[in-house]
Amino acid sequence: MIGRARTALKFFVYGLLVGLMFAPRSGEETRGRVFAWVNQAIKDTVGGGA
Repeated sequence: MIGRARTALKFFVYGLLVGLMFAPRSGEETRGRVFAWVNQAIKDTVGGGA
């Protein structure tokens, strides 16, 4: 059961990375958006969503 979830997560991440590589934006803009998204996710996680 955990193996199936791990496999699904792995392929989700692969798809996400391929999608980012072929995104119609410039690399700089894509990196900026990803960086902002990761920072927000970290703030939400560490801050406890408060």
